[in-house]
Amino acid sequence: MVYDSGATKARILEAAYREFAAYGLAGARIDRIAENAKANKRAIYEHFGKKEDLFDQVVTARLQASREALPDTWDDLPAFAGAIFDHYVSDPDRLRLTLWRQLERPAPTEPELDYYRQALAALAAARPDESLAPADLYAVLWAINQVLALTPLGLQVADSGGPWTAERWQQMRAAVVATVGRIVENRASQR
Repeated sequence: MVYDSGATKARILEAAYREFAAYGLAGARIDRIAENAKANKRAIYEHFGKKEDLFDQVVTARLQASREALPDTWDDLPAFAGAIFDHYVSDPDRLRLTLWRQLERPAPTEPELDYYRQALAALAAARPDESLAPADLYAVLWAINQVLALTPLGLQVADSGGPWTAERWQQMRAAVVATVGRIVENRASQR
């Protein structure tokens, strides 16, 4: 049997993603990552270096996955906001990793800066008449979705007797799209 280092790296990145999303950088354990990746610790250190470097590479890989998953609909911000909502709700670990990143390792890496620079340039190009800075508008799109994706389970149970159903999440998605639509309309009327 031939050793496939690419497959090993992919398994390590996936296991590390789940581990970091669940426990953060400080709580994550290389032993658990190795076990869940069906790899040995030495392979992790050889391919990714120390745990902090692995964390940064997981964040970079997840940003790239987001870039590939989200549509290039900067000219239709309500649709883009809906896509962000779907992106977060389909895998809550995405948001958990983002939160751990902000808490434990807030200094951006160069790949992260590149990701955001490209997003801001695309947003500015699609909306040249927008008076709101692209970073402010982009932050609003993400913030609305993050707040809703972080809806406490207690609020969900108080509202409906249990965790929200897929139908209830779709209602929240519609609210996100409508809210961003109103923001866009309001911004357009202020020009």
